[in-house]
Amino acid sequence: YCHRNFCNYPLELKNMLARKAVHYFGRALRETGQALDRVGLRVAENEIFRDTFTRHRPTMVINDKKPLVAMDAFVAPNATLVGDVLMLTQSSVWYGAVLRGDRNKITVGAFSNIQDKVVVDCTSELETGFPAEVDILNHVTVGHGAVLRSCVIKDRCIVGMNAVISEGCVMERTSMVAAGSVLLPHTVVPSGQLWAGNPAVYIRDLKFEEIESFEKSAMSYVDLAVEHSGEFLPFGTAYQESERVGN
Repeated sequence: YCHRNFCNYPLELKNMLARKAVHYFGRALRETGQALDRVGLRVAENEIFRDTFTRHRPTMVINDKKPLVAMDAFVAPNATLVGDVLMLTQSSVWYGAVLRGDRNKITVGAFSNIQDKVVVDCTSELETGFPAEVDILNHVTVGHGAVLRSCVIKDRCIVGMNAVISEGCVMERTSMVAAGSVLLPHTVVPSGQLWAGNPAVYIRDLKFEEIESFEKSAMSYVDLAVEHSGEFLPFGTAYQESERVGN
């Protein structure tokens, strides 16, 4: 028996609903297994499950949306990638940063760095009709504490610390938004310009030496990411192994 309305759904929607159903069924089985495991431990007078472990995961799946990270990219242990996030070669996401691709896709281009405490997320759609994704291209530096939302950051740009890049904004290549500045929605920063203020406005053209330093800034974080990634095991963590063996 097939519900009349369901039969009329587009094939893509049917597939999405089926993937969600499988996801939630699998989650229910996992939770049931965990509950039975705890009952068994209580019967055996083993209270190991009460020990507190950090359960933070750098990557988190939302329904069928899974982060994809290049093998040579760096994600700090307490950073968070959620849902539809793509990190290209030698990109990096640093400590405490959150990239939340639960509504739309987030792309971090090659050699780009998302520094500590940055928040990147997306709206469901833009009133202009343009894609509401976040697209960060290559050799981009996003400074500590910045907030990016449904915007496009083109090659060799710098977003200053604690700056806000609102939905619909576009930073053309080799442009810069100064620290603490706020780009209002749907603002376009032309190539080779420095913008600053709240709301951010044009300040001046960037000097040749400044533009040349943008790629060097990005590459310095590539080298730094190699140093930091060498301090962590490539696969698994101690607490996950402890959970697996139950002691």
